[in-house]
Amino acid sequence: MEFEITYAGPDDAEELLAVKDQGWREAYGHLFSPEFLARLGDNPNRTERWRQLLAGDGGERFAVGRSAGRMVGMAGAGPARSDAPAPQELYTIYILAEAYGSGLSQALADRVLGDSPAFLWVLEENPRAIAFYRKLGFEPDGAREFFVADDQRVPEIRMVRT
Repeated sequence: MEFEITYAGPDDAEELLAVKDQGWREAYGHLFSPEFLARLGDNPNRTERWRQLLAGDGGERFAVGRSAGRMVGMAGAGPARSDAPAPQELYTIYILAEAYGSGLSQALADRVLGDSPAFLWVLEENPRAIAFYRKLGFEPDGAREFFVADDQRVPEIRMVRT
């Protein structure tokens, strides 16, 4: 699969969110209820909020990957949002299942993070993502928390790259 990586702008918000939501459904269908996954895009203000985020100058960097002109992946990173073990945080990275194994995730991570020290949170029951992050130089540091979705509590681990 050939792809093009560009930084995302406000006009990309709607398509970026569609890729993010589909990425969630494909990656986490075994972890979250179908009802929760069906409601991912239900917030009526979400697209406008993302347009503002993508237009902002808060230090965040969002990139998208397109194949044949269609968005198939997205990633975002920037200043750490909480007390953190590194100055940069990988906030999000999702690609569609059709792009798995294409190198797109690596290219997106490189675009938004480069080789800077960073950290991220990943669902503990997502071995594919954990293996990918290890290839990028991230290692678990022992910190855990829970992602709460409806009545579900899914454990997350923090991974750090120094």
